[in-house]
Amino acid sequence: MAVHRPASPSVPPFHATPFLEDGSASDPRPLLTDAQRQTLAQIAVRVRLPARLLIYQQDARADWLFAVVDGVVKSYRDLPSGKRAVAAFLFPQDLFGLAERGRYVNSAKTITRTTMYRFPLPALTDLIKRDPGLQFQFLVKVTHALRESQRRAIAIARRDAAGRMAMFLVFVQRHPTAGSGDLDIALPMSRSDIAGFLGLSLEAVIRASAELERRRLVAFEGRHLAHVLDPDRLAKLAGAV
Repeated sequence: MAVHRPASPSVPPFHATPFLEDGSASDPRPLLTDAQRQTLAQIAVRVRLPARLLIYQQDARADWLFAVVDGVVKSYRDLPSGKRAVAAFLFPQDLFGLAERGRYVNSAKTITRTTMYRFPLPALTDLIKRDPGLQFQFLVKVTHALRESQRRAIAIARRDAAGRMAMFLVFVQRHPTAGSGDLDIALPMSRSDIAGFLGLSLEAVIRASAELERRRLVAFEGRHLAHVLDPDRLAKLAGAV
């Protein structure tokens, strides 16, 4: 793990992503002013992590809040049953590491090589208390994360695995910083991760992917790229139109 402070400290202008009634994302709006970014940079530490590295463990003491600069991270929880539930995939400009009673609720691990900023919680809390504008911006990010959790809850409530998979693909496709194109959807996460996110077995994810291909909605080119063949029908199945 490489840790350094940049010569000219600057924290990315995290964005809020307002979602329309149909579930699609409108243009992301910058959350932080230049002055706020510079203030945060004074306490931020930039870290570069390899793929598949544990960032923190669930129930560990929460000392840091994190912001993704580039790469993809997963937030997950190991259940008493032995299964692993993936709570979220974090993309550039996403924040993670919020805790409950001073402990991390979930574990976090890099999926790809990742660059991120980490903020010491005591110093960050002090900054937020002194800057109502900054307090509001972090509230917006927390609200955005809550809405994404609600969409995941809707997805896993569906009975049809193909519909859950369609919702997931549209979610990644329309995420403003996921790095996907209009018709090509980058899937850096494993199928097991997708299964954990959708509340399905690995076998069900494989069958659902095959069903989407059979319907000529998507063509999977390997395990980490999906090419959308019929955007309108895929969005309809996902319930996004």
